[in-house]
Amino acid sequence: MMNPLLKTLVTSALFSTTILQASAEERVMLKEPDPKIALRIETSTVVKGGEAESAGPGGTVREKIDITRERLMQRTMTPDAIGGEVSYRILKDSITTSLNGKVDTKTGPLEGKTATARLNGAGNWTFSLSGIATGDAVQELSMLEGIENRRWLPGREVAVGESWNFSPNFIRRSLQRDFPHPQVSGLMKLRKVEKKSDGTRQAIIDCFIRAGSSKVLDDGEVIDAETGLVGSLTVNLDRPGLMRIYLSGKLNTGASKDGETARAVMPLNMSAKFDPMPSVSN
Repeated sequence: MMNPLLKTLVTSALFSTTILQASAEERVMLKEPDPKIALRIETSTVVKGGEAESAGPGGTVREKIDITRERLMQRTMTPDAIGGEVSYRILKDSITTSLNGKVDTKTGPLEGKTATARLNGAGNWTFSLSGIATGDAVQELSMLEGIENRRWLPGREVAVGESWNFSPNFIRRSLQRDFPHPQVSGLMKLRKVEKKSDGTRQAIIDCFIRAGSSKVLDDGEVIDAETGLVGSLTVNLDRPGLMRIYLSGKLNTGASKDGETARAVMPLNMSAKFDPMPSVSN
């Protein structure tokens, strides 16, 4: 059976184009799509070649860990006089974990369910289920909020070579499962504008994310996490809502209590694909 400290660590864990010769003076509008656009959202988080080690009076235990989580969702919005209602239908949520070669596959707590959201007083979307959400379902609703309230784009014209700060809420929500109040920062930079084979233009944006957290729990356990991710965001400038983001890096986590320690290094590959689609019925 996995050491409890290691269990804590584990659970917290293209296109054909033609380059336009865009000068540094060229400016393009980068803004989030109209919220009324229906989207098909596909996300993937892959840990390949993760390593964990625990040490204590009984000796040292080393584990090999692989994790793959894939989600498929349909996002729609129904406008109304008080800001509208956003709905996410979770069509698929598959979690496959391999610990020292032993594979286990399960579904996430929201698979087959529909979560709905309303704007709160701060202007953020807050999700709920038709029934009372408990346990892991609460954490999963928080993850949906991280996606919906992402605010990656600055909402203005941006010149090639220009950068801006953004808040990677989806990373913050991931760490909040086991690491309260994580510090997260992100930077994006417009690298270039390309023209695809179908004639549409797309912006290629470099992404840089740093995150970390440390906490002393009431029982004396000390936990910490740090991650750095780099990658790119592709935004189709002529088809609002069509976006791709790819990130890679490592998550380093640790825990210690009563003379026992555990460390884990998790190579991460994360992606999210957003595709506009005709409105669908919930």
